[in-house]
Amino acid sequence: MQVRLLFFLLASICTVGQAQIVQEDFAEDEAFAYKAEFTAGIMFNTVGGIPGGIRLKYAWQREKKPKQFHNISFDIVNIRNPKEFRYPTDSGSGYYIYDKANYLFVLRPNYSREFLLFRKSSEDGIELKLVLSGGPSFGLVKPYYVSVSYGRGRTATVPYNSSLNRGSILGSSFFSGFDQTSLVMGANARVSLEFGISAFDTFVTGIELGFQVEQFSKRIVLIANEKGRANFTSAFVNIYFGKRY
Repeated sequence: MQVRLLFFLLASICTVGQAQIVQEDFAEDEAFAYKAEFTAGIMFNTVGGIPGGIRLKYAWQREKKPKQFHNISFDIVNIRNPKEFRYPTDSGSGYYIYDKANYLFVLRPNYSREFLLFRKSSEDGIELKLVLSGGPSFGLVKPYYVSVSYGRGRTATVPYNSSLNRGSILGSSFFSGFDQTSLVMGANARVSLEFGISAFDTFVTGIELGFQVEQFSKRIVLIANEKGRANFTSAFVNIYFGKRY
């Protein structure tokens, strides 16, 4: 079902130009005041941490279609398993995530089409856009490491496994294991609404609310003793700011 939804959203990006929700025959006096915009945003989603990632986006107006924009974006996100919980170590020196096997970081270079549904006046009001987006997903899978004490001041950084003595764990070690990171390819599609609430034409701030489907080429194990998942669906919020040109 999730795979079908992914392909449906990707197909929608290609065919949405024929949709009737956005009319092309706007009057001349409704021409847009800006031709392009660059924004940066902080994302929160139902499969990520707090925050869940960042998004950079550049959009530019389509020729002869003042209510439509091309859009290229780049996301960096961290996907988590909902069963992940942080536990304090017995020594009180740090925290670790029980039974965590791997981190999953995802890079998403996407192409999007934006459709202006409502535009604000020059200095107030809310602007509303429909955004359809899709592209490849580069999944970076990094083993989860912890610092362990072996007594008499001897410590080591090792991959976490359930056989470790919980009393010897000193905390997680995020910067260990990057040399063992593996790449898993995938694809994603999303649909969202952008609410622009900036008070000025040259600057933009707003909130993007949407839904995303992501499919990888194989299962990715985030929690030990689980089969892992190859597909992820999530709702997301992107709080963004930027400049218009």
